[in-house]
Amino acid sequence: MLRIEIQSFNGVAKLQCSGRVVFGVEVEMLRTMVFSRPEASVWIDLARVEKIDATGLGLLVELQAWAKATKRELTFLDPSEQVWRLIILTKLYSSLEISYSDVIEFRGEGNPCGRREMIA
Repeated sequence: MLRIEIQSFNGVAKLQCSGRVVFGVEVEMLRTMVFSRPEASVWIDLARVEKIDATGLGLLVELQAWAKATKRELTFLDPSEQVWRLIILTKLYSSLEISYSDVIEFRGEGNPCGRREMIA
């Protein structure tokens, strides 16, 4: 099961996910929630995601492509150890915008940090 809590402030939507991002209802729910957000910037907090599968990883890539196509900013925050392992294993870190909540604060402004700095 996937639970999503949404906060919105100054054009930024933060979706805090907990549970599983796996094939089925969970992936479709996250896709629908992100696509329905009107904000220019969307942050998806993955800190409490316990499990992710290939479909979940594919969704992350799809969401990043959607953000680029719609000229929005999409950032994946605080990937859990399980999520981070699969991102590294599949080398998706070069395709996904990943950051940590201690790097940017939820005020609609941030201190941008590139992916390469986060991987080092």
